[in-house]
Amino acid sequence: MAKTRSRRPYVVFDAEKHSKPKFWHGTVNIPTDLLRTFVAVHELGSFTKAAQLFDLTQPAVSSQMKKLENVLGGDLIEKKSSGMNLTARGDQALKFARRMLAINDELVVACGAQNPLHGIRLGIPNISAEALRKVIGAFRKKTGHGRVKICCDHSIGLLQSIRSGYLDLAFVFADEADMAGAVTSWSEDLVWVRAPDFVLAPGEVVPLISSPNWLVPDRRATEALDRAKRPYEIVFSAFDGSSRIAAVGAAVGCMVMPRSHVPPPLVIEDGGVLPELGPTIAGIVTREDLDAGELRPIIAALKAIFCRKSISEGALRSTSL
Repeated sequence: MAKTRSRRPYVVFDAEKHSKPKFWHGTVNIPTDLLRTFVAVHELGSFTKAAQLFDLTQPAVSSQMKKLENVLGGDLIEKKSSGMNLTARGDQALKFARRMLAINDELVVACGAQNPLHGIRLGIPNISAEALRKVIGAFRKKTGHGRVKICCDHSIGLLQSIRSGYLDLAFVFADEADMAGAVTSWSEDLVWVRAPDFVLAPGEVVPLISSPNWLVPDRRATEALDRAKRPYEIVFSAFDGSSRIAAVGAAVGCMVMPRSHVPPPLVIEDGGVLPELGPTIAGIVTREDLDAGELRPIIAALKAIFCRKSISEGALRSTSL
């Protein structure tokens, strides 16, 4: 059961000695760092991950959460065997926290304390890290410098960071629902990849290589095999994309990747050996409160780097560029 706490007492002015400013309402001020911690804990689903994000200790994050709960008068998060869930108070607080943080960031940018083109926080999937040189080059060409902070993570993590306000824009692979609101998106063919010397016999149990995060390609692989009633076994699992690619290259098994990201010497499995996968969606998403118009040149450059399919194929669709 969520606990209710008594709020800290309000400070009261002596009307005979002081005149209240117009903005004074006798309310408690909430530090934005407490709100950022709260949003991070919710989005990342972990006090430990939130601590790593802010370079804090886990006890420090716990202390910040307790301070916020004391200010708001009750529990915001409750721990269960299935994970952490928001209480009714926490669900309401999360909506206001995101709005307050967005306004805070807009104020900082509007007053010139932070220029979004002088410190853009960009996220790209692990499997796209080989494009880093092109990405840095694009930023230098479009902004006159290379001041960009880059986070490499899986697409699910990048989307969480975008929603939490810790990234400004990100290139991701996702399902259509998660890609809603993308500034630009396009379809990407998913294919089975293997080492050149890896041979899969007909009817053989498929040795799968996947991520513990159960990414879109991993889900599509198992769904396709289930539909085809083809037995499979996960023989290698790693969070790091380069480790999974190395396992494929070592002929440990096969995995699913976007066609445009298959690195040599890996090869695409011939049609008919494994079930068809269909396309996924790739695109560029931005923070909800970010003015994407100011980043138009950067977004166009990123699209040119990551959208490797021919536009004449009709696969590209853009919503705001």
